Amino acid sequence: MKTATDGSTGPLSTAPVGIVLAGGASSRMGRDKTRLALSDGTLPELAARRLAAVCAEVAVADGGRGLLPGLPSLADGAGRGPAAGILGAAAAWPGRPLLVLACDLPRVPAALLGELARLTRADWTVPRGPAGLEPLAALYGPAALAALARRVERGLLALHRLAEEPLAVRVLEGEELARFGDPAAIFLNLNTPEDWERYVAASASEAPPQASQGQISRRNS
Repeated sequence: MKTATDGSTGPLSTAPVGIVLAGGASSRMGRDKTRLALSDGTLPELAARRLAAVCAEVAVADGGRGLLPGLPSLADGAGRGPAAGILGAAAAWPGRPLLVLACDLPRVPAALLGELARLTRADWTVPRGPAGLEPLAALYGPAALAALARRVERGLLALHRLAEEPLAVRVLEGEELARFGDPAAIFLNLNTPEDWERYVAASASEAPPQASQGQISRRNS
């Protein structure tokens, strides 16, 4: 990993495409996470709104299930899990950087996504919270996507291990990350029924993270 400060291998010339990752098996949750909803929408809908606040184009990596009518529904690429979703999106938008957000990270604020989208000079821009790197809320440039594809060909699917590649990596952490809220809260991950129940209870007593409505691309995949 090469640590990027203000840049890396050169600026990218195109704007990021927002990608909702919504293709997981939900095995620990015991039911399909993508169908879980609060009063203001399902988890994929909420993620798409936050991405639309910062990206002119948004699509859903849902294995081609068409979860959000009107948004491109992307088939998986090589591999499985989040890597397959990201590579499927890379195939749909070759050469474009991808701002990815897993739908089960409902507290990642639009402001943080906007900061990630702005830092396009690194190959991979990723937050680091209390649990380590957070590759499911990160910006993947073309070089990082190519490195991910090579790793998947070798059977290496762990996204956080991209840091082992000779990429320029921009890590948001510490005070820089804390500007967007408590990192432990921002990266709440809904994996189990208990996680969901706690999230619902907290959302009932405080306004959940919201983004202004962005213009969501209606391009068909």
